Amino acid sequence: MSDVQNAAQQAAIERATAEAGASTDFSQFAGSSLPFGNGQVLLDQSTGAPIAFVNEDNPNRHYLLDDSVSWHTSDQYWGSGYVVTTSGGSQWNTPQVYGITNGLEQQTFALCGAGLALDVTRSSGERLTERYEWRNVSNQPVTITGLGIQTPLNDRYPGARKALRECVHAHIFAGGDWSWVLAEPMDGRGARLGLIVTEGAINAYAIQSRNQVTYSDIRGHIVLQVTDYALNPDAFGGQPTITLEPGASYALTWELGWYADEDAFLAATIAPASFSSLSATVGGHIDIATNRAVTALDDGLTVERTVSGVRLTAEQAGTYQLQLVDGDHRAHTEVLFHKTLRDTVNDRARYILEHQVAYERVGALAGAIVATDTRTGQHVLDPSWDDWSDGSERIAMPVLLQRALNLGLLDESLREPAQRAADAWRTFAESALIDASGAVRRGSGLPESKFGGRIYDCPWIISFFTEHYLATKDAHDLDMAVNIADRAAEIGGEHFLSIEFAESSAALARVLKQTGRTEETQRLLDRVVVSADYFLGLGIDLPYHEVSYEQSITAPLVSLLLEAHRITGRAEYLDGAVERLDWLLAFSGPQPDSRLYGVAIRHWDGYWFGINRQFGDVFPHYWSTLTAEVLARLPQERRSARTDDLAKAIFEANMANYGADGSATCAYVFPSNVDGRSMHQADPLANDQDWHLNIWMRMIAEEGFSAL
Repeated sequence: MSDVQNAAQQAAIERATAEAGASTDFSQFAGSSLPFGNGQVLLDQSTGAPIAFVNEDNPNRHYLLDDSVSWHTSDQYWGSGYVVTTSGGSQWNTPQVYGITNGLEQQTFALCGAGLALDVTRSSGERLTERYEWRNVSNQPVTITGLGIQTPLNDRYPGARKALRECVHAHIFAGGDWSWVLAEPMDGRGARLGLIVTEGAINAYAIQSRNQVTYSDIRGHIVLQVTDYALNPDAFGGQPTITLEPGASYALTWELGWYADEDAFLAATIAPASFSSLSATVGGHIDIATNRAVTALDDGLTVERTVSGVRLTAEQAGTYQLQLVDGDHRAHTEVLFHKTLRDTVNDRARYILEHQVAYERVGALAGAIVATDTRTGQHVLDPSWDDWSDGSERIAMPVLLQRALNLGLLDESLREPAQRAADAWRTFAESALIDASGAVRRGSGLPESKFGGRIYDCPWIISFFTEHYLATKDAHDLDMAVNIADRAAEIGGEHFLSIEFAESSAALARVLKQTGRTEETQRLLDRVVVSADYFLGLGIDLPYHEVSYEQSITAPLVSLLLEAHRITGRAEYLDGAVERLDWLLAFSGPQPDSRLYGVAIRHWDGYWFGINRQFGDVFPHYWSTLTAEVLARLPQERRSARTDDLAKAIFEANMANYGADGSATCAYVFPSNVDGRSMHQADPLANDQDWHLNIWMRMIAEEGFSAL
């Protein structure tokens, strides 16, 4: 920008500041607040930025991050933000002009270098209305290519007790003019804080403050984006640019309110469309009831007009972006068409056998099944990075091969090679992953001191040996499974919420009972009950499990209590499970997007398991199916069409993680960018995602849950 242009811009900003006529004596606003509904927003005494949303019925709930969080500062206060234009970039945090009178707050920010000024107003009422208006104060057109607002919701895990009592899950739907955010208490109870866009659009969201620390308890700062064209122009179906002539402006308005439950919030969003489903098998269809015109943004999606809206079909599996248009109003979301479960299992089995068995290794190690870079076919093994080892979560793949064989799902051409691979994996596991005591280590490259170092792996290997016995009737498999279960108990398994502990114990106990091994059967079942008693006694004080609190702690807890109820028939276990089901379902949002609906929030797996080692929201992540598993295992009297539909939607959503050739991704990092790195893309590593298929198959075989 020339000196003349810069001077003209500065003069325009000064005129705007003078015209606002607001006091700049910040001290008089110390402790200011604006009431809305049965709560209020507290404002920073220096800048007027919202620093807390307080609900009278739930005063201990912290909906926003506060200064007690070391990585949260005034630079990320609510309403701060950034803009990128053809004139330059700018951030805003401290207003040049600030005033508050009669329930109305006004701020003006000079966005020097960007050619813009920003006016912000907040007004009280039943809902708090926030309006952001960016004005072109230069003497030339300005095109906005990046524009984001900080909304630092308190989505983090400071430990189970604190999380359940104070924190919220932030469910974000960045759907253009149909956009909203729901801040849901982590215990699933009490007032929800809902944000609904009423003017303008949110076309993406980003996460900041995420990759500076390698732990999994923080989600980061959430930034709602009008556009992220500058960093990721193709994200969320394509990002817009906004051109403002001199004197023109762009406005974004949203309303914040308190809602008793999810249904009340969704009703307030006044959705412009409703979907018969967000996922369907190839050859099926999705119906959308809407008055808007619907356009496919991706090739391969067919849109046909019907009496009440449109019908979507696709001949190829994949996710498809679509746009819903009414005049200047534009919304966007995505749907999924996928293969059947049987076809997907066969695709994965074929790919595993061709690309993920470590045939190049010597001896028993050649039976390992490992992570693979789908871009090159190269095996990814690193004994120094546990989540790229030849054990742990990779156990999903031999379990998939053996379970699919046992259920009769594999094509004839795959049956013999799949069984050979499962047999070879048994040899590998016994020689490299399990010691004589039954203790397990995460990978063959780790020292012997690591045996017994991770309880998580025990139920997964137990599942494999149980499935292998069903195929071979070799009693040695049961001996191995029992030995591993006994050793896991010795090293603390009853006080640890291992994923699939309840399910693998129940499955092994059934087989042991059928073979007359009654003493071992009872020992396994007794451990489930003892563990259930222990965790019931803890209440909300759940212990740390690699992450301080997360969905894959809560789901195994609910499953454990359900299994204890099945074993004993005692009501306290079912009552405890139902109470904690609220905690579990709070992780899952109702966004009308095939990757998001019902899918639990997880925001660290891309870093630990992906080849890009990238933190950020992963949607869908395969452990989200633990929620579906719990819903499928509810007693019949506690199930409903709603719980069954939600379970089905979660199972279907995870079909997005498989390629047409049977390749896969361990993590789709969903935000448009994370700490300035473009995301909204799949990590190329096929690693551990097959637990989704394993759980779905188990629910069909053991719970009668319907398949596609």
